[in-house]
Parts: sequence; structure tokens; C-alpha cells
Amino acid sequence: MTEPYVLGLTGNIATGKSTVAQMLAALGAEVIDCDLVVHAMMAPGGAANATIAARFPEVQCADGSIDRQALGRIVFANAQALADLEALTHPAVLAEGARRVAASTAPAVVVAAIKLFEAGLAANCNAVWAAAATEEAQL
Repeated sequence: MTEPYVLGLTGNIATGKSTVAQMLAALGAEVIDCDLVVHAMMAPGGAANATIAARFPEVQCADGSIDRQALGRIVFANAQALADLEALTHPAVLAEGARRVAASTAPAVVVAAIKLFEAGLAANCNAVWAAAATEEAQL
């Protein structure tokens, strides 16, 4: 079995990453959306849930879920809190991304992540594409 061609896809919010990923999926690529990977990791029982709750106990809900809006308000107002969150999530996303790529039977895998380079995901890609849009189009 041959390894798939791995394409990293990055870009700022609302630049068209999801649209490009959907187009590539329609052509047969498997898409790994790192935002969805992180959401699953934050869910009760997920790989990062307990560590996030330990660092940010004020965002854990009674059902064990993480209130992502509350977490966002904290980390986007405090650079150290954001760095802490990324230190908790990036290694887990790297590991899960590598696991999914290795398990893929598709000829190409698209790893879509806004922080593709910052998380270290680009190092495992054969190529990287960046989606871009004007500020007007983003709005």
C-alpha cells in the first residue's frame, strides 16, 4: 500500500479553506479538518478534555463538556492562556492527524488547519496551499 499525498491547507478565517477542502473531497481526497479534531478532543472523554478542564476549570460544564465560547473569551484576551491551550491541544492534534493519514486509503489527504505551521502540521505535508480572500470577501 502506498502512502497518500498529503496536502496542507491553511488560511485565515473566512478565506475559503472549507470550500477548497470540499472541492478536493469531491475529487477523491480525504479531508482532515483540524477544527473538528480539536472539537472532538474537547468533548467529554476526548483526549484533551481533562487537561483543558484542569487548566481552565471555569469552562467545564456540569456534563463534562467544555464551553468553547467561554474558553475563547479567556484565551483571546490573554496571550499566555492561548499559549497554554495550544500547548495542550497541538501535540494531540499532531498525533491524531498522523494517525488518520496513516489509516487513510485515499490517494490524497488534505490536512486543513488555520495554524498548520504553528502546530507543526506542515512538516508532514508534501505541499501546502494557502486560501486567501480580500477583507471585504471575508466580511
